[in-house]
Order: sequence, then C-alpha cells, then structure tokens
Amino acid sequence: MGRTAPTYRQALEERLKRWDAFGRLLTTPEERAAFERIRLGARRYVAQATYVGSPDLLESILLSVLLDLARQLPPEPLAAEAAGPAPRPAPRPR
Repeated sequence: MGRTAPTYRQALEERLKRWDAFGRLLTTPEERAAFERIRLGARRYVAQATYVGSPDLLESILLSVLLDLARQLPPEPLAAEAAGPAPRPAPRPR
C-alpha cells in the first residue's frame, strides 16, 4: 500500500520547483542570491515542519524562512533588559 499524500519534504520540493520561474526572472545577482537564501531557509527546518504536521504547507515554509532570516539579524536586547531593572513595589502601609 503506497502513500496517498506526499511527505512534507516532497511537497516542499514541489513548491520550490514552482518558484524556479520567479527566480529566473530576477535581474540582479543580489536578488538571485537573496532568493536562494530564502529557498535555503525553507529547507533548513524541514525536520521541525515535518514533526509539527501542519496541513498548511505555506505556513510551515513561511515560518521556516522567517526564522532563518531572524536568526541572521543581530541580536537585540529583550525589552525588559533594555528598560533596566524592574521598579520596586511601593511599601505596604501598616
């Protein structure tokens, strides 16, 4: 008995193959390199996306790409760290 639905990896590769035409139409080397980074980001978290098993392929692809891009940004301090120490509560009246 065979599979009735493709695996996540198979579905991802089919979707990325559909995107090839878009990539070929990009005009500058910078655009093509950025497009390739997006494709690599979509592939980077295949195991996690497979494990989650979301029925929405595009949602898993976008989460993978966004996480990969966010990982490449310089780290920012958390809002609590940037604000300094938390204020002390006012003393309670006796």
